[in-house]
Amino acid sequence: MMMSEPLHFDALRGTLARDASLARYTSWRCGGTADRLYVPADRADLAAFVGQLPAAEPLTVIGLGSNLLVRDGGVRGTVVVLHAALRQLARRDRLVYAEAGSRVPRWRASPPCTTAAGRSSWPAFPAPSAARWR
Repeated sequence: MMMSEPLHFDALRGTLARDASLARYTSWRCGGTADRLYVPADRADLAAFVGQLPAAEPLTVIGLGSNLLVRDGGVRGTVVVLHAALRQLARRDRLVYAEAGSRVPRWRASPPCTTAAGRSSWPAFPAPSAARWR
């Protein structure tokens, strides 16, 4: 598919932009443009958008943009930014469910879990083993 070829999307509630700067979506506040940039309204809107993309369309997904560098030449294809809409945080069955746009400080601001022994604590996130990083 030609990147200059316009795409038509039906029934989207999010924001779609062409040749959009990615600088505002990275923690370094620098970088080039995306051919197309989509910020979904919610998960259902994201699913509707991705379902309408051509199979050959390059797709890049950005969460919070932390420690993300975008080259000055930009990103070809479509970039989806999740931090604006997918920010839900939930705890069920002693597990934390965090969408791609959740910020760690939000986790700390919510009440801690209660352990099986009845104590309040934050869930432990297992540290990666040193062997995995070699």
